[in-house]
Amino acid sequence: MKRCSSHAAGWRGGLALVMATVSIMGLATLVGAKDTAVTPAKKLTGEQLFAMNCSRCHTERYPTEFSKVQWKTLLMHMRVRANLPPAQAQAVYKYMSENK
Repeated sequence: MKRCSSHAAGWRGGLALVMATVSIMGLATLVGAKDTAVTPAKKLTGEQLFAMNCSRCHTERYPTEFSKVQWKTLLMHMRVRANLPPAQAQAVYKYMSENK
């Protein structure tokens, strides 16, 4: 019986050591943690989106080159090719159709 009790005591001591280590690591994480909250991204203008996305492949385009209907058709096609989210494509369309 003595052998079992010493084995159980060693097991409990090992468990206590593991628990203490986990507690210390958790405390260190809390102390060293930085605020990782996601901040809302700055909303980009249509002009900025055009420069970032369209200018990669195209030369500079002027809003007066096409009518509103033509810009809408062009952007529907290019939105898919450039993988633009609908809100960003709408911002580019607004920029290109209203800045004449």
